[in-house]
Amino acid sequence: MNISRVSIVCCLSTVMLLSGACSGLNQSSKPAISKWWLEPYVATSPLVSADQPVSVALSITVVPGLDTDRILTLSDDAELGQFASARWADHLPELLKSLIERSLQGTGRFETVPESAASRPGNCLLELEFREFFADIGADGRTSDVRIATHGSFSCGSGRPFVFQSNVTKVVADDRMNVIVAAFQQAMDQLTQEIISKIN
Repeated sequence: MNISRVSIVCCLSTVMLLSGACSGLNQSSKPAISKWWLEPYVATSPLVSADQPVSVALSITVVPGLDTDRILTLSDDAELGQFASARWADHLPELLKSLIERSLQGTGRFETVPESAASRPGNCLLELEFREFFADIGADGRTSDVRIATHGSFSCGSGRPFVFQSNVTKVVADDRMNVIVAAFQQAMDQLTQEIISKIN
């Protein structure tokens, strides 16, 4: 029995369409999401104290728009955006709390306690609100720098809280994501160092 050329062409076309559809299930045109890590600040010379470490409860909040795991951008026109395929390892409040807690512990001068223990005798409270944590995008669409800003207070016992603020800007050399994250790391290290020096 002869099979017509038309039948063969139809069969081959169907097979090719099906194989293309199946391969589409395994591939995506969307870019892969990369997650980025920040390290806690490590003091070059840990603080030395003959006393017991100061017990500090830490409260971290962020202004609206910053509670995300996206790596945010801010344009000259105040438009808040994001790097499409990049994320932090966690949402910003959790990421920052972990970084600062580990940085405080690393000094040897402080130990962190749950926020619920802040009112206990001998414990201190460090409250930080992060107001900026983004990369600035210029009119040409390129990243110019990263900015981190926080407003905070530190109180121990019934004493009046000590209020302070820190603002750090780091220039970004080029638009590669690893360079931008490295600038965030440098800015976070400087800001954490400032906070520690103010509460010590």
